[in-house]
Amino acid sequence: MKTYKKYSCLIAFVLMIFSSVSLKAQLETNGSFESTKTGVINSTDVVKGWVIQTAAGVTPAPVYEIVTDVVQQGTKALKVTVNGTGTNLWDIQIVADSIPVYKNGTYNYSIWAKSATSGAQVSFTVGNYAYSEYGAIRPATLQSSRWQRFTMQFTVTDNQKFIRAPIHLSYAGNSGNIIYLDNFQISDVNAPQLPVIVQAESGQLGSNYSILTDNNVKYITPKNNWAGLTSPGDTSRMATYQVTFPDSGTYNLFARLRVGTGAFNDDSFFYAKDFGVKKDTASADWVFVNGVASGGFSDSAAVVDAPGALGNSVWKWVNISKNTFSGVQGATFKVDLSNLTKTFQIGSREDGLDIDKIAFGKANLYFTVGALNNGLPGVTSVQSVDSTLIWKGPALATGQGKFLGNVNNGTQDNAFIKYWNQVTPENAGKWVSVGSSTDTTKWTWSGLDAAYNYAITNKLLFKDHCLIWGAQQPSWISGLTQAQQASYIETWIRQVGLRYPKLDMVDVVNEALVGHNPPDGGGGRANYKDAIGGNGTTGWDWVIWAFQKARKYIPKAKLLLNDYGIINDNSATTTYLTIINLLKDRGLIDGIGVQGHNFELASADTNTLKSNLTRLAATGLPVYITEFDLGNTGDSGTPDDNQQLQYYKKVFPVLWKHPGIKGITFWGYRPGMWATTCYLVNSDGTSRPALTWMAQYIKSNPVGVEKISSSLPSNFTLEQNYPNPFNPTTNIRYSITLTSKVTLKIYDLLGREVQTLVNDEQTPGKYSVSLNAGKLSSGIYFYQLKAGDYSATKKLMLLK
Repeated sequence: MKTYKKYSCLIAFVLMIFSSVSLKAQLETNGSFESTKTGVINSTDVVKGWVIQTAAGVTPAPVYEIVTDVVQQGTKALKVTVNGTGTNLWDIQIVADSIPVYKNGTYNYSIWAKSATSGAQVSFTVGNYAYSEYGAIRPATLQSSRWQRFTMQFTVTDNQKFIRAPIHLSYAGNSGNIIYLDNFQISDVNAPQLPVIVQAESGQLGSNYSILTDNNVKYITPKNNWAGLTSPGDTSRMATYQVTFPDSGTYNLFARLRVGTGAFNDDSFFYAKDFGVKKDTASADWVFVNGVASGGFSDSAAVVDAPGALGNSVWKWVNISKNTFSGVQGATFKVDLSNLTKTFQIGSREDGLDIDKIAFGKANLYFTVGALNNGLPGVTSVQSVDSTLIWKGPALATGQGKFLGNVNNGTQDNAFIKYWNQVTPENAGKWVSVGSSTDTTKWTWSGLDAAYNYAITNKLLFKDHCLIWGAQQPSWISGLTQAQQASYIETWIRQVGLRYPKLDMVDVVNEALVGHNPPDGGGGRANYKDAIGGNGTTGWDWVIWAFQKARKYIPKAKLLLNDYGIINDNSATTTYLTIINLLKDRGLIDGIGVQGHNFELASADTNTLKSNLTRLAATGLPVYITEFDLGNTGDSGTPDDNQQLQYYKKVFPVLWKHPGIKGITFWGYRPGMWATTCYLVNSDGTSRPALTWMAQYIKSNPVGVEKISSSLPSNFTLEQNYPNPFNPTTNIRYSITLTSKVTLKIYDLLGREVQTLVNDEQTPGKYSVSLNAGKLSSGIYFYQLKAGDYSATKKLMLLK
């Protein structure tokens, strides 16, 4: 986890002016007219939150005025002098406008009124913009001796998101009278259960914040980093909000945020540990949040309570108060009835952290992502998680002859290694995530570093994705000369090799087929294909060039070609084989990558899949399914457990049992995937039925241990592995004469177990096991067979 960054900071003082936050406790923000200047309201004046309308036939016209001498609450009220009336009640009206609501929401309506002379009448109404009313007080008779409060309750029965509340004054008896209005309120009856939502950009922002927009999401993001660990250190890094609460009580703090590609280098900030204006350098005033790269929830039904397990580059809600970040328990916030309006502040730290909203919710309530997104009530209890549906390990492919991996950008997802034994960086390995400018000294490696280090630390196979791809490339590359392009691309490949010496595999070229995503300049893609060889004499010289550079600079890694729409399409497989054979003839390729997305495999014919896999495997090269995901048809609608399960039952056995496939990498497994219906693990950690079925299928259909003879051998034997020395795969054969519990394990020179190949009961026969030592370092190892009372150990040598 990152603890500091060294960047210079501009020291500046920012005057903090509080901004108001609208919430569902009071939906009309200027109900007491406090935001309007005093005096007569002219036709050109704007009254915040209100529309004033007088029909042309009303003569003499009424006079609208903001006064301070006759008020019910605060310092101001609206005074309407009625000089003449019209034909309709609404010929003189003031309308509370654009009031946010939700379908089936029930609301309390309240307003205070009086008149100069008794007997004035007013209609108080509320309805939609099609003039349908939800409720009305018609007429309301006013008194001159005192202010009166008029109330009603109404329910929004249609799909309107914004409504209006007209007040009609054109009663004939009002002519010559004066009407006063004040303290108008519309509030949700569920206000005490509602979260208080604060748009991050609505506060008074220090100069280190930028306001940006992405797909209609307006958010704030820091311009620069800060090395401090205890406080923002400068008012330029502070944002200040004035928040009005609907009720007293204890509240939890939530944040909707997005961690950048730097993962744990992009996920820290500060917040004030209680309400009020804080000193920028006072560590006692602030809570340091660090580590949200591995937490949060995005699934609408997910309860934002536990830490969560989402990664970076996705908008997600995090419960700041209920969880521990940087070893510090989050703070809660107390509100009392004497002061429902509070000042709250946050502080920036890392420039890759985007914040869309902050929210406060009653600490005794639970809020889903949907409730926080839409300002809906929390609930007092949630259904407890069935612990039997939570996978506790070991990794699904443990002891098998092929791996099952997933994408991970270095986030500390503690559950990851319970499922997977191989890792691929989803976005962090793409050049666009690293090559931020033409200045190679400023390239951002933090995300890829994190994924690589995560794999090394947890002894996972690491496959980088990807070196050459027409999509998601640095924006500056297409503006260079071809010579410059080739130089930068070679530098990019060389630096990957230097920085990650223990890289196991790499997708050298991704989606090369015509019409897919080659770097040919079409469809917004990068245009450097000709700079690295173009079609040339082979038709694929640019691909050969890329593999030549990869072989030169990343000599120890397996080099893979990767593309989509292959095994479900005979013609595409034929074209793919043309490129593969060109590379194979030159000794440049070590494996074949085949994407396995929902849109490719869900509707594919399984015989076609098997046939094309066999064609690829006939090259003698291992085949890897590199981006596997299955979900709803077309990946649309609410995730359908049964539909996903049926697709897995159809497709997964074809891939798992095919001898040519040596590994499968899933393209995400929790909510927040790019394919939104294809996740396998729910936000609460429980397995979807497809994962439960797959785990049992793997257990019942082990691969990598082949029974090569059913005849009864005369002796227990353990043979020498072949080849030996090897890199990185070798075969181990053994024989057993009695049904026995058999284990076959690999140990290092210190006697530490590093891999289990077999742990099962087996019947008499001769067996062959494939060992893939891609995640082990070069050196001498021992393998030991135990079968009943028999035990034997032999030595093998791994050379990389």
